Amino acid sequence: MEFADMTKWRLKEHMKEHEGMEYDIIPRKKTRTLTQNAYYWVYLEIIENDTGNTASDLHELFKRMFLPPRFVTYKGKEIKLPSTTTNLEKYQFGEYLDKICAETNVPLPDPQEAGYISNY
Repeated sequence: MEFADMTKWRLKEHMKEHEGMEYDIIPRKKTRTLTQNAYYWVYLEIIENDTGNTASDLHELFKRMFLPPRFVTYKGKEIKLPSTTTNLEKYQFGEYLDKICAETNVPLPDPQEAGYISNY
């Protein structure tokens, strides 16, 4: 029995045992991968060589430029923080890279030549 078939079977068995129970099925978002993140940092290093800014500073700058801020409440005060790339979906991360490319005029490296497989 294949994994998908086994999973369906288990779900059906569970539903039989718990008749009347309600279920919410939520599609899983495909967030950016660790490979995409590594590729991003290679790209930031290329931009670093072009601009003289550190990759870390560029990362913080681009997050503030292209991602919506997030807000955290601390001791009753709402504090504005920069967003994170960690929770971006794959396509959003690709759009983020495209925005950086347009801003800097530094072309994205070929993923294969850089040692990464494009998965966005």
